[in-house]
Amino acid sequence: MSQAEIEKFLEAPRIAHLVTLRPDGSPHVAPVWYEYANGDFLVWTSRQFRKFKNIEGDPRVALSIASEDQPYTYVVAHGEVTVTDTDIWGIGLSIATRYEGDEGAVTFLERYYEEGQSVVLRLTPSRTMTWSDGGEDA
Repeated sequence: MSQAEIEKFLEAPRIAHLVTLRPDGSPHVAPVWYEYANGDFLVWTSRQFRKFKNIEGDPRVALSIASEDQPYTYVVAHGEVTVTDTDIWGIGLSIATRYEGDEGAVTFLERYYEEGQSVVLRLTPSRTMTWSDGGEDA
């Protein structure tokens, strides 16, 4: 896929699957909401979740986003995650709005945001794989 096709595909609010590594090296997969911005994938989460705890021990991850219907399309990104606790509410609101709309996003954040616990995971891919079975319309 071209960069333009990748960006168009990633605009849709699909569920991504984030793979982290447990302390024993086994994989842990978690479905997540994401936002793709300036070549990075952003995921809003809590320090209490297993995915965050895994990343604290080993920041290497893979993120997979796939269409559910034919023609099948996917983007898989590999790299290391950095954790930020700056503008958590703003980034969380932006991500949640993609999936819940304006009103639902605020409700979601009011329910799940925790000062000092909520963080943003930033994946800057070191490797990206794509597939599109639909040509330029994917």
